[in-house]
Amino acid sequence: MVVIAIQIIKKYKCGNYLGTSNSITNARDLARKFIAAIRLGTDPATVRIENATKTVIEPTSLPSATANAFNGDLSDSFIKSAALAEGLGFKVAIVTDNVAREENKSDVFFSIEGRQLKDDRAKFKKRRHKCFESVFPIDFLMPDTTTITLTEKADWALIREWYEANPDTTARAEIVFPLNISLEDGTVQTLLEIDELKEVKNSCRINKDKRKCFSLVLPIRFTMPDETIITVAKRTDFKLLRDWHKANRDVKEKGALNYPVAIRYKDDGTATVNDGTEMQAAKQACK
Repeated sequence: MVVIAIQIIKKYKCGNYLGTSNSITNARDLARKFIAAIRLGTDPATVRIENATKTVIEPTSLPSATANAFNGDLSDSFIKSAALAEGLGFKVAIVTDNVAREENKSDVFFSIEGRQLKDDRAKFKKRRHKCFESVFPIDFLMPDTTTITLTEKADWALIREWYEANPDTTARAEIVFPLNISLEDGTVQTLLEIDELKEVKNSCRINKDKRKCFSLVLPIRFTMPDETIITVAKRTDFKLLRDWHKANRDVKEKGALNYPVAIRYKDDGTATVNDGTEMQAAKQACK
């Protein structure tokens, strides 16, 4: 690590900015970044690319070998933009519709040959961190009114392929609730709406218990906007709600939970909730 740092400083001293205080300061800053990154296990080339002058390129100009990463760990992501650091490698901005990721935007780095470079720097690693695993199947409403259902990890490519076929579309795919998720301890819970998703992800960011304060005791019933009654007797039955929304995607109103319902807290205590006001009070008491 020390040898690399010395080489960086020598390079700046012997370069176009010979001996200037700014060049030496820049070299020292970059050397520190190298040392810190290497200690974390990050490939030194990643730091070189990050700090080098780069030229924006078309994603189609990336080496074919980058497909290995996008068929693997990055299968849930697509390329937003790409830039080349001449002789060093590529910085690629990616976007994901995988709501399990802590952030939907991040950067990844590739060698000139197209090999994904390891990057364990906290800022970049945190963006790609998964707060939980989404339980398949997962349904998405696409901007052109079609729907895509993912039944396994490889199916994330279907979202990417849709956007590749519709390059002028900027609107993002909309996930259909309810969504079943699996936490690190194996706990499976159902998120009924976007606010519950936001709450779990916020708990993830501040390293707080991600389990919901309480869950609904099945069976439960929902009255849909067309007066249809959907009964959820087991967790997999939440798919019936998703199916209704996929078939009625122009209807933004959600199904109404039929009261009274029983709830079970994390400590296994139970209570009865008689109406929406009591439900909001129960949620507020968890905060």
